[in-house]
Amino acid sequence: MADLPNDADIVVVGGGIVGCSLVYHLAKAGWRNILLLEKHQIGSGTTWHSAALVTVLRGSPTLAALARYSARLYASLERETGQATGWRQNGHLTLAASKQRLESLRHSVSVARSFDLDVEMIGPAEIARQWPLLNTEDLHGALWSPSSGQTNPTDTCQALLKGARTLGARIVEKAAVEGFDIANGELKGVRTRGGTIRCGKAVISCGLWSRQVAGMAGVAAPLYACEHLYLLTDTIAGVTSNLPAVRDSDAYLYMREDVGGLLVGCFEPNPKPLPLERLPENTSFVLFEEDWDHFEPMMQNAVHRVPALGSAGVRSFINGPESFTLDGAPLVGESPEVRGLYVAAGMNSSGVVYGGGVGWALTEWITTGRPPIDLWTVDVRRYAPADNTLKALSERIPEVLAKHFEIPWPGMDYETLRGVRRTPLHAALAARGAHFTQRAGWERPAWFAVGEPPALTPSYGPTGWFPLWQEEHHAARNAVAVFDQTPFSKLLLQGRDSEAFLQRICANDLGLPVHGVVYTPILNKAGGIESDLTVTRLGAETFLLVTGSQQSTRDSHWLRSHFEPQENLCLADVTSAYAVIGVCGPHSRDLLARVSSADFSNASFPFQTAQPIEIGYARAIAIRVSYSGELGWELYVPAEFAVSVFEALAHAGAEWSMRLAGVNAMGSLRIERGFRSWGHDIGPTVTPLEAGIGFAVDFEKPQAFIGREALLRQREQNLSRRLLSFVFDSAEVFPHHHEPVYRDGVRCGSVSSASFGHTLGRAVALGWVTGASVDAASLARSSFEIEVADRRHPVAAHLKAPVDPAGLRMRG
Repeated sequence: MADLPNDADIVVVGGGIVGCSLVYHLAKAGWRNILLLEKHQIGSGTTWHSAALVTVLRGSPTLAALARYSARLYASLERETGQATGWRQNGHLTLAASKQRLESLRHSVSVARSFDLDVEMIGPAEIARQWPLLNTEDLHGALWSPSSGQTNPTDTCQALLKGARTLGARIVEKAAVEGFDIANGELKGVRTRGGTIRCGKAVISCGLWSRQVAGMAGVAAPLYACEHLYLLTDTIAGVTSNLPAVRDSDAYLYMREDVGGLLVGCFEPNPKPLPLERLPENTSFVLFEEDWDHFEPMMQNAVHRVPALGSAGVRSFINGPESFTLDGAPLVGESPEVRGLYVAAGMNSSGVVYGGGVGWALTEWITTGRPPIDLWTVDVRRYAPADNTLKALSERIPEVLAKHFEIPWPGMDYETLRGVRRTPLHAALAARGAHFTQRAGWERPAWFAVGEPPALTPSYGPTGWFPLWQEEHHAARNAVAVFDQTPFSKLLLQGRDSEAFLQRICANDLGLPVHGVVYTPILNKAGGIESDLTVTRLGAETFLLVTGSQQSTRDSHWLRSHFEPQENLCLADVTSAYAVIGVCGPHSRDLLARVSSADFSNASFPFQTAQPIEIGYARAIAIRVSYSGELGWELYVPAEFAVSVFEALAHAGAEWSMRLAGVNAMGSLRIERGFRSWGHDIGPTVTPLEAGIGFAVDFEKPQAFIGREALLRQREQNLSRRLLSFVFDSAEVFPHHHEPVYRDGVRCGSVSSASFGHTLGRAVALGWVTGASVDAASLARSSFEIEVADRRHPVAAHLKAPVDPAGLRMRG
């Protein structure tokens, strides 16, 4: 091991494609005292045996942006550094061997266009022209992505490091990290056998070893390894260097050209998990024994698709480890546990795909304090430490790999780790016909079936439970519905300086009276929405902050990172202490009056206020807000009393045609009312003015808030981006999200969330539109279409919600 410096401005731990990309981008961003530490040799973890396909077609705008950046970077590196990378932009074909897969690809092609990707659907004749060796007899079509390509991972790492070294970065191999120095929750140094390197920032990018390395600092990085198999053939006649890569998802296969032969890999439906004890500690270029028995079914599929494989020789069989995460997306960002310690890991066998983009995005985050794009999809803070148990990872991760090539049906749920995180009402709801879905690890009712449940046939259109969903939706609009909203994240802020802190952090006025309630965004310096909260003042120095079910770790980290040393503040996550029962609909007041002695009239219980109430045998906090847009209350009930309160409501509800309702009904209700959802419709790269929630910003409050100056500047300009509501002309179209929006025939934006609007009798969506003019008059002069499954459909665009735009119904 070479001599190590005593200090560095930033240390990158791990020399795979992600670590090399980070060092390169940090150097390009002006960092000079950069140190990369690699335990063995550069690229020797999982990078060296990567199939190195760079497929830009991805399932979210964040992942697509990271992949697209990687492709552009790899295409330019050789020209910049003089180091060959092996980059070839051959394109990528995703085959459809079933009508269901063809339908899925048609949805995917529309989504890809909304991500600004160049894609098109092609037929079997064109497939055969591009890939003459393919058996196309059973193919229905394919999705063609010409901007995808492939690279040589080892050469690409060397090119990145060459670019970094020319700017002063230092790379040290055979330098294992043994721990971290941390004081008061802040990184102070990285410990190695050769000594401690003082630094204020470090990045853990150790591939499948990242969980263990992060654990040295008490940081959660939930990932787990599986075996990943592919083979390399001898030369095959007709295989040329310009062949596109091929993905045959129905056969669990992918293929690309390799030195005149083929690389044939799989994401099989029965993957093999890789326990920690099988991961070698001190070995580089890790491979496991060949497993032909496991690979044989995939090989049979491959021979069917490419008959020439039946007589091809095998040059080598690769069985290497790859790490995966609980939802199949990377882990990127500053750890919530240690300031200055970042994570860039969990690439899900796509390290080369995302490596360039992750290096770019995380460098911007570290350098400027804010990422260049919305990274919530990959943010390490979307998980809590409780998600990082080995039992959970070992059960879920093989299923993540198995679903890699499955059709991504709307509403798809994992089958593992079910029933692990249950609300106090779970058993009572299950007994009343709840069909559960999983959101942020919580079991939540999707819909309720009275009697025999409908068949669960996956579909992009209406399913067997569509009528049940419709009835629940109408009950909330016309009678009364009860929702289990317990998974809301609940944070309790207390202390002498709590009001002053919230006034500085929140855009709305938090100078509330006790039991006052306000909806407020939290902004970054650019005015982007870092979160949105419902805040209730419970006492002079006590506030209840309610946020999304997956946002607890992220929002807690954001809030604590803005505490000043002299401030008297205490923040606690009290999510598990309270069940939340939502009661909404025109008869919600009548129902609550039957089970509580409180006065729920407008005069005694105004909108956006809270009161402690007696309900049944319990005391609860009732907050008069409603995410459904109807008259309603959220009841915050101590967890141990939740079942008895629910039973009281259920017993009294028959008189008012009470209906239990699930998250699908809540989704359609809130989209009809135009209510925004953080992480879907709004996020850190959009402002309240653009999102149409300027009403939640108080420019006149005496305390300045973060983001105010940016919003004041924007308020003086004409907005060129707006979040609109859309209603489809036809009742036969079923959008989901990310579909492209067209204005007068020109693509101008994309759908952020969508549902079937049962009040309207047709689909309704929220979506972003950009352009020179997005005011009411110009929108009225324009015609809009939304593309769903490769077909455009007329829609009506609205600046206000299409249902109850003035919000009169929830005000009673």
